Amino acid sequence: MTTAQSAPKTRNGTARPSAQRTIPVRRLDVDMNSVEINRWIVPEDPIFSNLLATLSAVFPRGEDFFVATVRANKDAVGDDEILKAQVKAFIGQEAMHGREHRRINVVLDEQGYRTARAERGIDAILNMLIKLKPKTLPLAVTAAAEHLTGIFAESALGSAATRETLFSHPEIQSLITWHALEELEHKNVAFDVLEKSNSGYVIRVGGFAITIVVLGGYVVFETARCVFNDRRSLTPARYLKHLRNIPRQNLISPWSVRQLVKYVRPGFHPDDIETDYLIEEWRTVLSEKTTITAGVGKTRDKSNPTG
Repeated sequence: MTTAQSAPKTRNGTARPSAQRTIPVRRLDVDMNSVEINRWIVPEDPIFSNLLATLSAVFPRGEDFFVATVRANKDAVGDDEILKAQVKAFIGQEAMHGREHRRINVVLDEQGYRTARAERGIDAILNMLIKLKPKTLPLAVTAAAEHLTGIFAESALGSAATRETLFSHPEIQSLITWHALEELEHKNVAFDVLEKSNSGYVIRVGGFAITIVVLGGYVVFETARCVFNDRRSLTPARYLKHLRNIPRQNLISPWSVRQLVKYVRPGFHPDDIETDYLIEEWRTVLSEKTTITAGVGKTRDKSNPTG
């Protein structure tokens, strides 16, 4: 089967943008082990700082879960050579993300953030979710979570104000933008494997509900618990700084909510949200901070040796 024959199609029969998207596996050329961070990741804002630390804490185990659910359903891919290659690249990218966030989590823990506690909490939750039946339901959780991380990625890469407000630390910004770029590159993969499994709309929306209520709920709970633990640091001036930061960023905003709910629309596909322009822009921006280490996740049309 040629690439043209196997490429996922839109409703009008044209190839989806994701079918033409390369997915390189990169190494981040920034040593996360040696990053120096003051007490607050977001200057003088304990609330957003604890949110970002909690997100970083849950990412490594989350990446492991994403990979496991895709692997458990890989037979559904069949002879789709494009998606097979993209699954391989997806696994490679997620492994790199987990590695770098584990490194920065050690640094954050040393600074007083409770990343180890959050890691234990998310581990217990994901150990339960991975056992859900049918086996496409954990994959549906992954597909929905990838939609959520795609929104975070779009906000980080598409909004200079968000980067300046939440990710002003140079090494943290490098980590987040690298991670965000790759989230956009592979945002379709888990969803496309789910579609190949013929699981249907109910499973897809069920996975979305679990993602928002269970995973999102845990992040909110753990962040609130961390803020409570740091309540003596939350001075009126710092609380005011947090209130001023809220409208300056898009990570948590009405825009992100509107993007989020698009997922439950029947017929939705991640390609419905155009982000390829951000991919092209940030591949150039990050080219000097990353090294491509593996294949690109896109097969060549064997009927056209020059293609």
